[in-house]
Amino acid sequence: MKRVVGALALGTLACAAHAQSSVTLYGIIDGGVRYTNNGHGAVATTSTNGWLSSSRFGFIGHENLGGGWKANFVLEAGFNESTGAFDNTTGILFNRQSYVGLSGPYGQFTMGRQYNIPHDLMFVLDTFNLQYPSIVPISPALVGIHYNNDVKYKGDFGPVRVSAENSFGGVAGNFNDASARSVGLQYKTAWVILGGFYTHRSVASGTVYLPDDFWAVGAKFTAGGLKLSAGLMNENEGGNAKTAPVRTENWFGGVTYDINAAVRVGGAFYETNLPNTSGRRDLGILSVTYSLSKRTMLFAETDYTRYHGSYITNATLNAQHADHQIAATVGIDHTF
Repeated sequence: MKRVVGALALGTLACAAHAQSSVTLYGIIDGGVRYTNNGHGAVATTSTNGWLSSSRFGFIGHENLGGGWKANFVLEAGFNESTGAFDNTTGILFNRQSYVGLSGPYGQFTMGRQYNIPHDLMFVLDTFNLQYPSIVPISPALVGIHYNNDVKYKGDFGPVRVSAENSFGGVAGNFNDASARSVGLQYKTAWVILGGFYTHRSVASGTVYLPDDFWAVGAKFTAGGLKLSAGLMNENEGGNAKTAPVRTENWFGGVTYDINAAVRVGGAFYETNLPNTSGRRDLGILSVTYSLSKRTMLFAETDYTRYHGSYITNATLNAQHADHQIAATVGIDHTF
């Protein structure tokens, strides 16, 4: 009888533990059509993938450990909606996120491949929350929004969030080569978000590693359905005898307004400066989204880009060597 009772007790405990754990499948499918005219007579209309949001699917899991502590994991893969293929050429399955960690009363600790602190901060400060990643220059300016071998901490203390991370480079014999370290600070209330971060990286350049320092500050103000945002970003890439140092400056300002529960309109301006080569790119974008439901959204945007200096002559920055570009995109975005 004692064995039966013991077995029943163990079964009950197992069921209780199982009930406190969860694994959820989630994702985004985003597609549309984009028209571009670069001012040199080159006009293109293409089916596009991931213009409002990058298409992805993933698994998120939690286990309640008691005492306010949880074990967490995320596995997330990006894919191309137009072809069904993975959105990277390296064959990495979970190329967006792959991490495990613990969260509790004193914050969250995670390790693996994950979004870095610059991404976390700019996601809340950018006018469009890093939507339109292939158009708006914020995501490219972050110079990689994921870190491998990343150990990250973030903790909330009232309205203040502090964060710190170290991405191990994995280079034998040198702790610093190919590594990255970031710290971030955010202050958030119902009507204002203030934040900033500082990152130091060691970036490969041929057979050597060069320092790269990157910082940003920004603010977002909310009043009803109106949101105003602005920010400044600065990056300094070190040089050597073969590579000249590069400085990149970005700033932005924008506004969004919720006309009603379904319709949001927005506009923003982004400027990128390359002081070393007298290059500048100006981008203006207007956007409207219409929510058909909580999960399905229609979107449309038009953007105008003006190029100056080295942005016209540099084929890497501007393959058509055009001095301006006009474009428009329409599409549908579904989350699950």
